[in-house]
Amino acid sequence: MKVLDNNTLRKIHSLSMQIKIPISGQATGNRKSRSKGSSVEFSDFREYVPGDDFRRIDWNAYGRFNKLFIKLYMEEREAPVNIFLDSSLSMDYGNPNKFLASCRLAAAISYISLLSYDSIYITPWNEKVQATYGPFRTQSAFVQVDNLISGFSTQGKSNFSDALRQMEWKTGRGVSIIITDGFVEKGLEEGLKYLKYRNQDIFLCILLSPEEISPNLEGALQLNDMETGKSIEVTMSAALLKAYEKSFKQYLADIKEKCRMWGVHNVVLPSDMPVDLMVKSIIT
Repeated sequence: MKVLDNNTLRKIHSLSMQIKIPISGQATGNRKSRSKGSSVEFSDFREYVPGDDFRRIDWNAYGRFNKLFIKLYMEEREAPVNIFLDSSLSMDYGNPNKFLASCRLAAAISYISLLSYDSIYITPWNEKVQATYGPFRTQSAFVQVDNLISGFSTQGKSNFSDALRQMEWKTGRGVSIIITDGFVEKGLEEGLKYLKYRNQDIFLCILLSPEEISPNLEGALQLNDMETGKSIEVTMSAALLKAYEKSFKQYLADIKEKCRMWGVHNVVLPSDMPVDLMVKSIIT
């Protein structure tokens, strides 16, 4: 079954990720690289050495300094885009289901990235990395991506930093997009710091169900933690719901402030938001 329908693909076809750091991919693409090559955008000079191409000598610089200099240009390279998809049990909740919405978002980001000739790596994780799939590099590879994501399911607890430490890192400087509900038992902050250490431009997408953002509950209830199996009995009241709302908003505010300090892009998305609007919220 297709994760994204043709109508959604048409809506996101003209969108693209805005990446702020130079990247270090190996294949030709549309992103600025630290490598010096022969594209049309000027980068720097260096002094001529025997064997250099005479056509790249800057004769104006020679006239000023009486030395031969070679023009260097910023090469255009593909950006490695790493999509980290939270597949822990807490994601299998809500109406619309958070995990299905997350899969649609992962597929949409993959689609627009492939249109920009970026390379895609998809990593479902809980307390460990399930696998890292990729690289996917061509527009035609989106069919493979769509089929792959449609087969994902949820399981286990979540620990983002442990998952990252156990994975085999396949890329250098690039982009990392984390899609999660933020209900991570351990390791979310440490994981973000690790990705910064890996020279990643990070997008943290907190995806929540409408029931979690604004619960509509009443009476005596037993609340169960889907990942740990722990339960608690509560009697819902207006005061308790107000306390939940205050605590929930503070939790999201804390995440936002830490992301601001670390230079991490952060967005909160409800699972009932159309996927094209989710993508626009991330890239603008």
